[in-house]
Amino acid sequence: MATRQAGRSRPRPNGDASASRGRAKRTSPPSRGRRFRRRYAVVYDIEGPRVRLGMLWFVVAAVALAIGPFSTSLVYGVTAAIAAAQVARVWRRLRLRPNEIVAAAMAGAMTVGACLGAGGAGLGVLGGVVAAMLVATGDRKSPHRSVADAGWTIQCALFPGLAAMSMVLLSRLDQGSAIALLLLVSAYETGDYIVGSGARNPFEGPAAGLAAIVVVTFMVSTLPISTLSFGEAWLFGGIVAVLAPAGQLFASALLPTAGSPASALRRLDSLLLAAPVWCIGVGLVISSSG
Repeated sequence: MATRQAGRSRPRPNGDASASRGRAKRTSPPSRGRRFRRRYAVVYDIEGPRVRLGMLWFVVAAVALAIGPFSTSLVYGVTAAIAAAQVARVWRRLRLRPNEIVAAAMAGAMTVGACLGAGGAGLGVLGGVVAAMLVATGDRKSPHRSVADAGWTIQCALFPGLAAMSMVLLSRLDQGSAIALLLLVSAYETGDYIVGSGARNPFEGPAAGLAAIVVVTFMVSTLPISTLSFGEAWLFGGIVAVLAPAGQLFASALLPTAGSPASALRRLDSLLLAAPVWCIGVGLVISSSG
């Protein structure tokens, strides 16, 4: 008996202790910062001609803004509709029941309705809410309550539609301001993608994007691009510097994971928060100056 007890109390060799520590280290939960990055940090898609597609998007969007609100509503409305459908699709994979068609129609209707002003955009929102409730009520295969399914559909459509709608309303208020916002957001996305896609930490890309915003803000403030004064241009440029990266995080929050496939939403993510704030701010500036 004494021999067996001595055998049990014998210390393990150093190798076994090291192995145990290694296993404990491997199974330890990730830190809070790492969990946050996995959930919200932007995942850079480097497959395919991403730079050329980004340049093509900028040209198409700039031409649409230069032509007028209706062409802007077509470009951004189609993008918002695809984004809403993509968001609904990735949530349906998790056994939720947002309706892709209704989400796409609501986002598109919000954007096209904005050609008539805020009232037209509001009618698009109202029509989308009614359609979401009707479709959810008629979905006999869903295990969820109709209100929950309709809520998911509205969530998938509302925020992409709000960003696209804001660009149309902004083009109605002041085309130059809409083009200036496109320049600032595109500068941020270019710096963020080029540097961030090859960076080892999540901060280098946004830092490069912010540096690009400073350069473009200087251009906007000194050239007669919009009705914004020198100080107002720098104020609104600062708003983009804060809200463009925040919009990317917000887009991740709309998805199950940061890497969920929703390329159209990522095309609009820097505008999700910046475009509505710019639209309201430019409207206040114009009304106060008039």
